[in-house]
Amino acid sequence: MTSRPASEQVRCDMSMRRDQWAADLEAKHGVPLEQIRGKVYVLHYEIPQVVRSVSTDYAGIPPRLEGGRLVSARPIRHYVGWTQQDRPSKRISAHGPAAMREVVYLEPGTTADELSMKLTGTCPKCGEPLSESLARHAPESAGVRPV
Repeated sequence: MTSRPASEQVRCDMSMRRDQWAADLEAKHGVPLEQIRGKVYVLHYEIPQVVRSVSTDYAGIPPRLEGGRLVSARPIRHYVGWTQQDRPSKRISAHGPAAMREVVYLEPGTTADELSMKLTGTCPKCGEPLSESLARHAPESAGVRPV
């Protein structure tokens, strides 16, 4: 029996976790994940930061985990997320101390709206394309500590 490389195992585990998370939400709401209402938020980091608790869109290949949460592949200037929390401050605080980030967008939306914002949106504060912070736009940074 051959064992998987650690990076492949992490990707597989994260995929299974996301699939279960989506299935649980769809069962709870009775609609596909893309139709479940929540809040879409955009965080702006004046000084780019390696950020904890990110989606796979920001994690590198292989993804890095710290404390059981994905870490961004490199320092990022923007993070786009989605949450169902009425007051999303707890979810947003998982992405680093308030002094290091600014919430520049917070509006009702779906995961489909979140994806659209990631791919085609611009930062309301600085005007930069939000897609530039996604992992596929730069190589991983080794040895950089997350905020």
